Amino acid sequence: MSQEQLDILKRALKREKSARKAAETILEEKSRELYKTSQRLEHLLDEKSSQLQGIFENIVDAYVVMDIYGNVLKFNEAATKLFGYDIDKEAVNVVDLIYKEDYQYAMLSYMDLQTKGFFKDYEARVHTKFGQVRWVHINASIILDKNKKPIAAQGIVRDITDQKASEEKLIKSESRLSSLILNLDTGVLLEDEDRKIVLTNKKFCELLHIPLDPESLKGQDCTNASNQSKVLFENEDGFVSRIEYVLKNKKTVLSDELVMKNGAVLERDFVPIIKDDIYRGHLWAYRDVTLNRTYSKRLEAQKQKYSNIIANMNLGMVEVNNEDEILMINQSFSEMSGYTETELLGKKGVDVFLVDKFKDIIYKENSKGQNDESNSYELEIKTKSGETRHWFISGAPNYDVNGNVTGSIGIHLDITDDKRNTELIEDQKRELDVIVNSSPIGIVLTQYGQIIKTNSTFQEMLGYAENQLNALTIKELSLPEDYPDSKVFIDKINTGEIDNFTINKRYKKIDGSVIWAKTNVNAVRDIHGNIKYQVALIEDITSEREKTLIIDLINNLTKSILGKIDINEIAWQIVNNIAHYLDSEDCVIYLINHDNETLEQVAVYGEKLDEDNKIRKRLIVPIGEGIVGNVVKTATSKLIKDTSEEYIYIAGDKRRFSQIAVPIISSGRVIGVIDSKHKDENYYTQEHVKALESIASLVAIKLRTALNIRERKKAEAKNEDLRIELEKSNDELQEYAHIVSHDLKSPLRSISALVSWIKEDNSGKFDKTSLLNFDLIGTTLDRMELLISDILTYSSIGSETLIDQEVDLNLLVDDLKQILYVPEHITITILNTLPTIKGDKTKLQQLYQNLLSNAIKFNDKEQGLIEINVEEKRSFYLFSIKDNGVGIDKKYHDKIFKIFHSLNKSKESTGIGLSIVKKIVNLHDGEIWLTSKVNEGTTFYFTLKK
Repeated sequence: MSQEQLDILKRALKREKSARKAAETILEEKSRELYKTSQRLEHLLDEKSSQLQGIFENIVDAYVVMDIYGNVLKFNEAATKLFGYDIDKEAVNVVDLIYKEDYQYAMLSYMDLQTKGFFKDYEARVHTKFGQVRWVHINASIILDKNKKPIAAQGIVRDITDQKASEEKLIKSESRLSSLILNLDTGVLLEDEDRKIVLTNKKFCELLHIPLDPESLKGQDCTNASNQSKVLFENEDGFVSRIEYVLKNKKTVLSDELVMKNGAVLERDFVPIIKDDIYRGHLWAYRDVTLNRTYSKRLEAQKQKYSNIIANMNLGMVEVNNEDEILMINQSFSEMSGYTETELLGKKGVDVFLVDKFKDIIYKENSKGQNDESNSYELEIKTKSGETRHWFISGAPNYDVNGNVTGSIGIHLDITDDKRNTELIEDQKRELDVIVNSSPIGIVLTQYGQIIKTNSTFQEMLGYAENQLNALTIKELSLPEDYPDSKVFIDKINTGEIDNFTINKRYKKIDGSVIWAKTNVNAVRDIHGNIKYQVALIEDITSEREKTLIIDLINNLTKSILGKIDINEIAWQIVNNIAHYLDSEDCVIYLINHDNETLEQVAVYGEKLDEDNKIRKRLIVPIGEGIVGNVVKTATSKLIKDTSEEYIYIAGDKRRFSQIAVPIISSGRVIGVIDSKHKDENYYTQEHVKALESIASLVAIKLRTALNIRERKKAEAKNEDLRIELEKSNDELQEYAHIVSHDLKSPLRSISALVSWIKEDNSGKFDKTSLLNFDLIGTTLDRMELLISDILTYSSIGSETLIDQEVDLNLLVDDLKQILYVPEHITITILNTLPTIKGDKTKLQQLYQNLLSNAIKFNDKEQGLIEINVEEKRSFYLFSIKDNGVGIDKKYHDKIFKIFHSLNKSKESTGIGLSIVKKIVNLHDGEIWLTSKVNEGTTFYFTLKK
C-alpha cells in the first residue's frame, strides 16, 4: 500500500470519527432534553415521548437504558443485535457485559456517571451472549425524575470493532511500509526537486559503499554525489554523464545496466515524481543482478528439462521467435499437422500451413504478440497430406529473463468437426462462451428483489432449476434472521447512498438445507441514476467456514481434554464442544459394554440433563438396534435427513428430525458412538459428518486410554489379591514338593535295600527268571528316584532367586563335554564363538546339558553330528543345537515341552528334561522352538536377552 493510499485512509477515518461524534452529541443532547421536559410520567418506561420513541426505534447505533443498579430496562433493535440478548425474556445486568480486563476502567467510568451525570468517549471491550468480544464506544448520561433525582441512565453504544481493526491495520501498514523500504533488497534513493535526499535505505548504502546510516543521509545534497561514486564503476565518465542525461530529460528509465569494478552488475531504474503537473522529485532504484546473469544459462537448461512435459500436452503447441520461425512443437501438434518436428524447425508457419487469403491474419496476430498482447483467432490451414482443417489458436508472448518479448507460444485446437454445420458451430460457440465467460461464482440478476436471471452455478448451488428461481425473490431464498442485515444495505442502494456492498449470509437450498455465501451486490443504474436492476455475485463459503469452525473445534476440544484421564470428564468435554459447533440441542456419547453387548450413555448435552447436570434417564441401546446400534454393527457413519422415514429410529425424550451418528474406532474396533440430533429436517451435511469423524478419530485413543485405565484399575485390585494368593500357593507348593520328594524317596530306598537283602539271603536259590525280575525291580526303583529328582528340580526353577552373573558359554560347553558321556562316533562342534552373557550359570548349564544329552541319547547314525551355533540380534542372541539323530514327528512339536511327555520310553528319561529347558529359557526372558524331520535330525532354537 502506497503512502498516498495510507494518507487517504487516515483522512477518511478521521472524517468518519468526527461525523460520528457530532451525530452522537446531537442525539445525546436531544435525548436528555426530552427526558428533562417529561413531567407527566412516573416510571422510566412510561416517560418516553413519541419523539424519543422515534429516535430510539430508528437510531443506527445501539441504544441502552438501565436502572441505577445496572439492570437493563430497554434495548433497541441495534442493541439486541449487538449483545444477542432478548431482554423481554431474560434479565441482563451491564456487569455481565463487561470484559474482565476492562472491569476497573468500567467502574471508574460508572463513578463519573454518578458524580458528573454523564461520561463521554468510553471505549472498551464487551462480551456478547454468545461469548464474542466486541469493541464499543459509549456516551452515557443520567436520567432524572421530576424531583431531579437520578432514576436511570441511558447510553449510545457504537460497535467499533471493525474501526479498531482498521486502525491497527493502518498502524501496522505504516510500520510495515517503513520497515519494508528500510530492509528492501533493492537500493532506494528518493530525492526532491532540489536533489535533497528524502529517503534511502540500507541496501542503497550497501550497494554504493556508503558507510553511513540511511537516517543520517536525510536532507543531504546529491548534486555532486555521482562524481564521488563514479570510482566504483568501470565506465566512470559514462556513469556521471548518464545520470546528468536522465535528470535533464526527467523521463522514466528502466533497467540501466551498470558494471562495477569489483565484477558486480547493477540495474538502475529512474522514476520522476509528478504531482499536479509539477515536478516534485525522483526515485532511483538499484538492484544487484549479478546472479541473474549467472542463472540465464541455468534457465535455458530448465527449459530443456521440461520440454518432454510440453511435448505431451493434449493440445497442439508451437513456439516461434519474433520472425515467426518455428522453434519447437509438441507431439499433439505433430499429429494435428502431419509434420514431424524436424520437418518444421526453422520454417515459418505461414509458409507451411496457410493459403494466401489467411496470411494477413497471421501477420496481424503475430504483431500483437510482439506488442505484449495475447490473442485468439481461427484459421483455415492445410496439413501435410493436403487436407483442409480449421484450427482455433490462442497465442501469448514469450519473454526472456529480462522481460523482453522473444517470440510467442501458440495453443492449437482442431475445430474442424465443429465447423462442418451451423448447429455444431453454435454449440462450439456456446461451449467456448461457457469456458471464457462462465464463472465458478453464482450470478443472480434481480429487479426490485425479484429474480430475473441466474447462472448455472447458482442453480446448482441451491438445487433449483432456472424457471423455479425466476418465480422466487431473494428474500424467499434468504433465512429470515439474515434478511434484515442485507435490507439495510439494499435500502442504501435504493436511496443512492451506495452502489455496492458485500455481506456474508445464508441461503436455503431446495432440499431445506442451508449454505453460507459471500454475497457481493452491485447496482446497475441508467443515465439518470435510477436503478435498472441489481447483480449479485454469490460465492459458496460453507466449506471454508466449516473448516474454520472445525479447526476451532479441534483446538478447543484438544485443550479441554488435555491431561484428563477420567472417561466421564473426557466424554462431557466432547459433547459440549460438538454441541456448540453444530448448534445442536442434543448430543450424546455412547460407549460399548462388551459384557452385555449394549451401548450406554456416558455423557449428554441439552434437555436430557437435569438441574444438577446429571443424565435424566440413561439410555441403554442393544448393539444392532436403532441408528446408533446399527452404526456399531456396520462401523460406518449415518446421516439421517428425516428420522420420520427411518423405521429403526428410537425416539428418546422427543423426536428430532435430523441425526448424525459416527462410530468411535480404536485399533480397528468400534468402542463407542458420537450421536447428535436437531429438531429440523435436513439440518446436517456431509461436512458435519466429516467433522465428527475427525473428532472421533482424535478422541478414540484418548477414550480407549481412559477405558483401559478404568479397566486396569479394576484389574489391578483383583490382580493384587491374586498375586498375594499366588505367592502363598507357590510357597506352599514348593514346601509340599520338597516334603513329597523326601517322603517318596525314603520308601524307595527301603524297597531297594530289602530287595538287595533278599538276594543276598537267598543267593543261589533263585532261578534266572526270578533274578531278572529282581533286576527289573531295581531298574524301576532307579527310574522312580530319577523322576522324583526331576520333579523337584522342575518345581524349584522359578522359585529360587536367579544369580545374575557373567557366564562364558564357551567355557560352560567345554565343561559339559568333559562331564557328559560322548560316544566316539558322535562329534560336537561349535560353529561360531559363543558370547558371554548375564544369567544364572547353574541354570544355563542345566539348559545346555539337557539339550546336549538328548542330542547324544537319540542319535542312531554311524557318524553322529551335533552343531552348536549362535546369531547376534539387536536385543538378543539366537542359539541353536542341531543333530542328525532320529528326529521328531511334527505332530509332537507342541507336546514335547510339556511335563512328563517323553517320546522314547527309557530308564534314563522321565519326560521332564525339555520342560525344565523351557522353564529356564522363560526365566531368562527368551523363547524356545524346534524344527525336525524324522530320521534326518532335529534343531532346537532358543533366545536369550543380551
